[in-house]
This record gives sequence, structure tokens and C-alpha cells, in this order.
Amino acid sequence: MVNIMLVDDHVIVRQGIRLLLEEEDDFLVVAEAESGDEAIPVALSHHPDVVLMDVHMPQGIDGITATRRLREELPDTKVIMLTMFDDEAHIEKMLQAGAAGVVLKNDSSSEIVAAIYRVTQRGANEPYLPTKMSDSLRERLLSRLQSPVDSSSPLLSPRETEVLTLIAKGYINKEIAERLHISVKTVETHRARIIERIGAQSKADLVSYAVNHGLN
Repeated sequence: MVNIMLVDDHVIVRQGIRLLLEEEDDFLVVAEAESGDEAIPVALSHHPDVVLMDVHMPQGIDGITATRRLREELPDTKVIMLTMFDDEAHIEKMLQAGAAGVVLKNDSSSEIVAAIYRVTQRGANEPYLPTKMSDSLRERLLSRLQSPVDSSSPLLSPRETEVLTLIAKGYINKEIAERLHISVKTVETHRARIIERIGAQSKADLVSYAVNHGLN
């Protein structure tokens, strides 16, 4: 029996996934949580075999941060991330956080079932990736996962770090330019590079990244 925990801020989504999984004789949903913050203590209490984790939740830490912490506390628990974003940067961040699989929310519901079976197979050593993903993207992601970037190399330059810190503090581009004695256009360029490098989709993502890295 595979014990499963669901983490999603939408009750109706959790209910739908629960109904889907309960059709499988081998699956048992043992716990639910509605935020990344709640997911950690609930998982520690129930020790699920698999956690289905939403990536973007409005309250508390996001799914990627929650996955990283959960994997530190429960290394034997497999985390499958549910996301609307299929771009390379986002999926790479999920895998680097320790996700055992990634399922796109616009895929067939059977993909969730297939992912759970795959990650819980004995000897499974590669993450489950969406079946619609191109072979070239799959190969790039798996290659980088096997040869991670040297952690001693910072993702952001010192100037980009300064810009992101001010963004997280609520400064607009003009104010950042004045404080750093650079042009507004230069601030915009730095901002665009930061967004690309960390895979951000919104200002909230920028602030979340800054908070998680102690830049606020």
C-alpha cells in the first residue's frame, strides 16, 4: 500500500485528486495540507510514502521550498510536484529541490497515477517527467540533475543581488536606480536577468526568492 499526502491550497482540487487515487487499490490518502508551511508538520506526523505538492500556494512558503525542507526531514518520502508551468527553468528548480517527479496540471489525471507508480518502484533512479515533454528537454534536465552546478558559483551577480534586495523591500525601478546610482534602463535589464535566472513569473516570485535566500 502506498500512503499518499496531498498539498494544495484549493479544497476542490484535493477532493478531486483524492477521488482519483481512491480508485486505485494500492493507494491510500493519509493526510492533506493546504499550504507549504502546514505540509512539513503534517508530513512529519504521517510519514507518507508520496507527497503530491502544488508548486504555487499563496500562503507561506511555496511548494519548491516546502519540498526542499520535506526532503531534508523525510528523505525516504517521494515528492511529486503539480504545476501549471512547463518551462525548463521552473522544472529544473523543482528537480533541484529534490522532487521525484513533475506532473503538469493540464495533463490527463492518469498522469498522476502513473507518476506515483513510477517513483515508488523499487530501484527507480530517475525522476518522473511529463510524457509530453520533448526528448531534448528531458535529456538536458536529466543531464544537469546528474551534474549539478557548483554551489560555490552564485546564481546572481553582486549587482543583481542588490537590485533583487531592493525589489523585495518594495522599491520601484526609479527608486532603485537612484539608490544604486544607475539608470532606470539598467535596473530593468538587471530585473529581466534576475527573472530569467531564477525562473520567476511574478513579483511575488522575486520576493519569495529573496526571502528564502535572506535578501529581504
